[in-house]
Amino acid sequence: MKPLLRLLSCLLAFVLLLTGCASLHSCVHADEPDAFAAEREALWEKLKAERPADSRADGDALTVVVIDVGQGDSILLISPEGKTMLVDAGPADAFDAVDATLRANGVESLDVVVATHPHADHIGAMRAVQNAYPVGAYYTNRDVSGGMNIPWADSCTVTVLSPIPSYDVPEEVNDTSVVLHVRYGETAVLLTGDAEATAEGRMLDTYPRSMLKADVLKLGHHGSSTSSYYAFFLAVDPDYAVASCGKDNEYGHPHLETLSLLYETRTAFYRTDCDGSVTFWLNGETVSVECSRKEIP
Repeated sequence: MKPLLRLLSCLLAFVLLLTGCASLHSCVHADEPDAFAAEREALWEKLKAERPADSRADGDALTVVVIDVGQGDSILLISPEGKTMLVDAGPADAFDAVDATLRANGVESLDVVVATHPHADHIGAMRAVQNAYPVGAYYTNRDVSGGMNIPWADSCTVTVLSPIPSYDVPEEVNDTSVVLHVRYGETAVLLTGDAEATAEGRMLDTYPRSMLKADVLKLGHHGSSTSSYYAFFLAVDPDYAVASCGKDNEYGHPHLETLSLLYETRTAFYRTDCDGSVTFWLNGETVSVECSRKEIP
């Protein structure tokens, strides 16, 4: 390590000790220089600490649970009036995690289920979910198209942003992912499946920025460098980002390029391999967050 970086690393470690962060979050990218990893971690912990106080009032919030299913995706949404939606179901061994989350949130049936695209890490446990829970409406990327709304809850608007039918079918299956923008009041979450640069570019070219803007972004393709391109990320302009990824996964998700983008834009960042399941409450005005894993590993 260069002398300047070594000095900076020591100074940052000293500051972290003084502020009570005696041990760095272990979930930093292996390729990061120590000093930058420390600075990034300090920033993210600060941003998390400064999040709005829990503002849930009598359940009057859109609940979004990014479930820790390892290397895969599964997101539970519950509207303020109690309507339920499951977006993806994780890999084949994820049913227990999904089932436990649904039960913990009092879910007995699913009003809407969305399979973003036919990859095993997103739909591997879908059949088990369908066998265990009554499902109202079921959508795949063949059943929806960009610009349409999915009927769900009176208080929320669910807009499909991708795939966009005016374009040819992308060569990459990830770019056929269903992308959902879910709004409650003045707050919104963007769920991107595994959408990559091609799909992001098409959305940028098709919609006004107001349709992409969201407080919370579920990073595309588990935080891969092939997703969350700069122009798209700036259009979404999230306060919070979350990557659904497995501990020590073979793909290196989330990638260093994505971490750098989050750092540069000062975006509070959560990841299921470190933070466990991450729950966001959107009350129409502000966002609150809670992680199932309370302690820094």
